[in-house]
Amino acid sequence: MINKLKHTPTQKSMKNNLNAFRWCPNKSAGYLNACIGVLFAFCIRLGLQPYIEEALPLFFFQINTIVIAFFFGMGPALLTLAISIPLISYFFMAPYYEFTVVDSRDISVLIAYASYTLLVGLLIEWLRREQYNAKMAILVSESRYKMMVEGDAKIRELVKNSPPRLIN
Repeated sequence: MINKLKHTPTQKSMKNNLNAFRWCPNKSAGYLNACIGVLFAFCIRLGLQPYIEEALPLFFFQINTIVIAFFFGMGPALLTLAISIPLISYFFMAPYYEFTVVDSRDISVLIAYASYTLLVGLLIEWLRREQYNAKMAILVSESRYKMMVEGDAKIRELVKNSPPRLIN
């Protein structure tokens, strides 16, 4: 029978840490920051509209979404995506300032933006959860080490203070 390597309880519990989604302590502030970030990206892109016209309609919105995903998680990043797509299609894709029938080029641009944003957001979310798990594993290891050192000191003190025994 082949012996399988057994994980210690810490390794197993850190792998399936149900609190890993809590890596962001203030996710509700992320939704506000997501809206502010979209507004900021919109203002920058609108200011550059006379110079770059239809080129790079997604660029500033993608940067915003990546930053929001990194600091606040996937939920606020999805909000930036939901707000950005109508703004991009109305203000930065020809014909400007109107919702018209979307052609295949517009659809491909918006699908590329949505898929790229989702992929990057999920990767960042996974990275941040693993980072949280690593921090928790370090805290558990440090506390176990402290308990081991304290227990060792108590055992040494007991052995030192115990009366000598006669060996037969």
